Parts: sequence; C-alpha cells; structure tokens
Amino acid sequence: MMRMKRRAVLVTALALLAGAGCTGRKGAAGLVRSSALGTYPRETAALLVMEVGKIRTLHPDTPWLKDLAALSGQKGGAVAEIVHRLGPDFLERLDRLSLAVVPRRDHTLAYGVLAEGTFDGAKVRESLGGDTLLTLVEVGTTDFSVVLLKGGSIALGPKSVLETMLANDARRGHGLDESAAILTPLEEVRQEAQFWGALDCRSLQSLFKDAPGPTDLSGLSFNSAPVQSLVSIAFRGMAGDTVDVDLFGRADAEANAKLLADAARGLVALGRVGAGRDDAKEWLELLDGIQISQRGPGIALRASIPAKTMESFVAQMIASRPPAAQAQAPVPSAGTSAGPPPPAGRPGGPAPAAPRSAAPQAMAVPRKPVESSRKGAQPTGSASPGGSPSRPAPEPQSTRTPSDDAP
Repeated sequence: MMRMKRRAVLVTALALLAGAGCTGRKGAAGLVRSSALGTYPRETAALLVMEVGKIRTLHPDTPWLKDLAALSGQKGGAVAEIVHRLGPDFLERLDRLSLAVVPRRDHTLAYGVLAEGTFDGAKVRESLGGDTLLTLVEVGTTDFSVVLLKGGSIALGPKSVLETMLANDARRGHGLDESAAILTPLEEVRQEAQFWGALDCRSLQSLFKDAPGPTDLSGLSFNSAPVQSLVSIAFRGMAGDTVDVDLFGRADAEANAKLLADAARGLVALGRVGAGRDDAKEWLELLDGIQISQRGPGIALRASIPAKTMESFVAQMIASRPPAAQAQAPVPSAGTSAGPPPPAGRPGGPAPAAPRSAAPQAMAVPRKPVESSRKGAQPTGSASPGGSPSRPAPEPQSTRTPSDDAP
C-alpha cells in the first residue's frame, strides 16, 4: 500500500513538472509571459530589459552604475518630471526597467517604457491626478504620457502605445506575451541575466530596407541576401566591474550564417586598424574580448567590456546632456504659440518643426555676450559648441558630438 502511495505522489510530481514545462516558455521568454512585459504591443520589434533590482543588489558600489543612476536625478526633461511626481523613493522601489520599439503602420517608430517595482498603486494614481493615464507633453500629434497598469507597474510613451498596453493588461494573451518573433529567441536567454532582450530582425528589415543613407556592413549591403536572412537576435548580459555580453543571432540558412559571422569578424578587424593613439588601449581591450562563433544557422558573439570603457561611455553620456537651463521649454519666437517641447531623445520619429525651430534661437541668446568677448581670441575647450549662424569663420568642429546639436 505504501509503495502505491509513493508511486502516486511521484507520478503527480512528474505531471506537474511536465505541465509547467509545456505551458510556460524557457528562459527569459517566461518572464515576458508572467510579468507586465507581456502587455507591450504584439508587433513590438525590439525589447531591451534591465533588471535594476538584481544589479543594485549584486553590485551596489560599481562607479559607472552610480553615475548612470545619477542621470535620472538631473533637472530638466520629462523623465525628471515623472521622478518628481512619483516621489524620491521611486528609484529605490524600481526593480525592472524596459524599452520596447514598436513599428507604426506609416513605417515610423513608436516606443514604450515600462517601470516595474514595489510601487504603491494608490499613491501613483494620486500623483497622476487621480487618472489612470496622464499626458505630460502634447504638441500636435506628438505626446508623452504615463499610465498606471493593474499590478502597479508604470508605463510611459505615446498614448497610442499606452492605450494598447492598457487593453493587453485587461486581457492577457494578446500582446508581447504571444509574440513568437520575440519569445522564441528569448528562450536562449537565461533568467538570471541582469540585462537582456531580443530583436525581430524581419520586422526591422521591412521597416528600414528603403531608408536613405549608407547601408553597407563590412562589405555586405543591407539588402543583400545574408543580411536579409537574419531572422532574430537575442542578447543577455551581466554587469559589474566588467560587462559580459552574449548575442545569439539566427539566420534562415547555415551558409548565410557563415557569411554573417565572417562579416562580424571583419568589423572587429577594421576596428583594430582604426584605433587611434589616444584610445588604442581601451579600444583594443574591448576588441580583444570579442569572440565570434557560428554553428548551423546560429551565430554567437561574446564580449567583455572593461570597467574603464564603461566609465568612459557613461561619462560621455553625462557630458552630452544639456544644462538644466537648456533642458527647459524653449522661448517661443514672435508669432508662435508657446507649448511644451517633446521629450529629449524620443525614438518615435522626428519632432514637430515648431519646437525644433525655436530651440536654436533660445540656445543662441545667452551666447551673444560670450561671442563678443572672444573676438580675436582662440576658443577654449570649455566653450559651448555651435553659435550664431552669421559668424563668418566657424571654429573647427573636431570635438563636437551629435548630441551637442540636440535641442
């Protein structure tokens, strides 16, 4: 009798384990299905997730992580406004931060940002003025809004994306939690990864195949068969003194995967050749840590990013941010109506013309006294880039970064 009971218990346990394996998804795909990540739109083409709680617990004293966290506390911009509304403990309660890239029907890109953590839903709703969805910035057809989901998670982005996430939150199984294009590559990603994500390459290829500009990748054009054969990319990483990253690409044929692996090796070789004197050491350390392998239709790339390289990268991010005064709303020119600017760095397409045209005027006003006091003098490295369009002899621009011209 005892043997029969033991066998019954064993059979029941095995059945439960088998059922869990059949109904769930392996790897990080299971996290998407079981969390608010699954509310992202089903047509999401790229997902990036950072496990803030894991990183904070394992590496609280990493210098570049502290610097990166300090970015959100700087004044100016829609993100600072949200942090101010939600209270000083918002970042302490944040466990997971993610970004989704969502293609639109007009072949432009929208986006969504999701903050998951131990938030107090009632306090969050109160901070949003008692509403589920609050629009912080709206200029024409462009907006930046915030919404509270059922589990207390907070989503940010355009209203069109947030409304879809609200609908998916009310009825699970219609969003990213049922997108095979994202979930299948995420099965290769272990759940203990501190940051991870996936790209639906086919969706991005159809979106950018007609985009103007350079489309060559180490001798392969964007429209070439090997590049178009790339089906998906998944990645995972562990952050600490070094950042260790693994990328898993999958092509539709082994021959195309081999060409892609060779092209990646060619890019690494070109990087070594192009390393300058000043940054050669850090750059070469980064390139030396890259390993590329190919097996069947799969391509794997492993990289180890040194701590000094990460500190340099984060320092450049901090230096590229505009001062708080410039991050505020631009002064409208005569004949234009005042309105809040779109959030800086919005990946959902070009900003409306009116706010962009006002920004350079606002930025140029405080530079006039500096301009007059520097006539005939050599500019110093601390001078702000750019200047009045009427200056007859602009200075060399070798130290400018793309972000210096951002409004």
